[in-house]
Amino acid sequence: MEVVIVGAGNVGYTVASALSRIHKVTVVEERESRFNDIKESLDVNAYHGNGASPKVLESVMTPHTDMVLAVTELDEINMFSCMAAKAINPSVKTVARIRNPEYIYKDKSTGSYLGADHIISPEILTAEKMANVAMIENAVDFDEIKSMGLQVVSFLVRPWHSELHDRYVQELKIPADCSIVSIYRGSEIRIVEEDLMLQAGDRINVIGLPAAIREFNHMMGMRNEARDFVIMGGGIIGRTVASMLEKEKTYIRLFESDEEKCRMLSRIFDHVLVLNANAVDPRNLRDENVGKTDVLLCATDSDEKNLLSCLIGMKLGVEKVVSRYTMREFEEIFQMTGITSAIGYHRVVANEVFKRMIPDNEAVLLMHAEGEEFVSITPMSKSRILGVPLGDVKLPDGAHIALVMKGDRMIFPRLDTVIEEGDSVLLFAYKTKISKLESLFATSVPVEP
Repeated sequence: MEVVIVGAGNVGYTVASALSRIHKVTVVEERESRFNDIKESLDVNAYHGNGASPKVLESVMTPHTDMVLAVTELDEINMFSCMAAKAINPSVKTVARIRNPEYIYKDKSTGSYLGADHIISPEILTAEKMANVAMIENAVDFDEIKSMGLQVVSFLVRPWHSELHDRYVQELKIPADCSIVSIYRGSEIRIVEEDLMLQAGDRINVIGLPAAIREFNHMMGMRNEARDFVIMGGGIIGRTVASMLEKEKTYIRLFESDEEKCRMLSRIFDHVLVLNANAVDPRNLRDENVGKTDVLLCATDSDEKNLLSCLIGMKLGVEKVVSRYTMREFEEIFQMTGITSAIGYHRVVANEVFKRMIPDNEAVLLMHAEGEEFVSITPMSKSRILGVPLGDVKLPDGAHIALVMKGDRMIFPRLDTVIEEGDSVLLFAYKTKISKLESLFATSVPVEP
């Protein structure tokens, strides 16, 4: 597949890095420092120029270009880039990153968006992810494979989950409609095996149907049901999070330093207390008794402010903090400070891009580490995995079958599950050799772990 990416910021870089492992990628970037970074660090074609210029697009697009992704920081540039690409080649698929919901217009008669085939709104997606992490008490991360109706949630084994400590994974009485696929332990990623024993601090990665995910959360045990939330920042993300939480009939306080924006927010919400206060002033947080809240969500437009708000909240006693960040450089910083729920804006966009590149009945989900992902595969008739109980199948290193689809029937596999011709599987892979996967399943894999 040939892909042109307009913009090499945090989002463009992440998407280019992921796609270039298996697709032919051209990146267009006007800023010289970013252009040099892309050219020197990634195996892509790099073009120094304005991606909104029809002349530039005409020079980088070929008759074989399948998709144009416009992911700069400016909505207007992204929309115009997609419009120009369509004018050059009406059959090319276009995807635009749009931050401001006011720009998202869909023609009801045709079902198409203005200027692009597909729209990605990172703010809305990030807000949805933050709200879901907040509402599932033991969760520290949340993703969805919407095409299959599945959720992928990371649960943190905390010190008070004493009944889980030193227990083998196979001993856990997990709900039928979910399964554990891997565990994060420090910097390690461990694929689930029979002799894997849980420890405090482990992050259990579970895939399942929404009801089963909630059951798993209750199985772990809860000290407090999340009902009291504090949100820092009244921008698009903050007010979207507030809107989602408000529907759950919870107690919500929203901090916003801009007085005019506070007036606007007060008119929008009926059951959210809007406070005109600085999110990084410890006195404000102390005066509002933020340390007693169940969840602190940091959603300002500044990574630095979000980091400080998290640290202040943790110091005051908040047990669960959820933050967003935009710059790739902050990923490691959040990890170093012990903030377990930090949601990378660029990763959210990268996942949405991948979803736009595959058929609706297939699935790809990028996880945290490079080479860690879920991918759907349909074994061909010559596959060595067919007709054999999974307990007898030797999967390549780093691979785990998370789900088996038999027509419309979804099976979370056990050792005696048998895959038959016509079935498809959802595979979890971490740095698995693509050649071994393709040999086992006798088919091509849409992305390279």
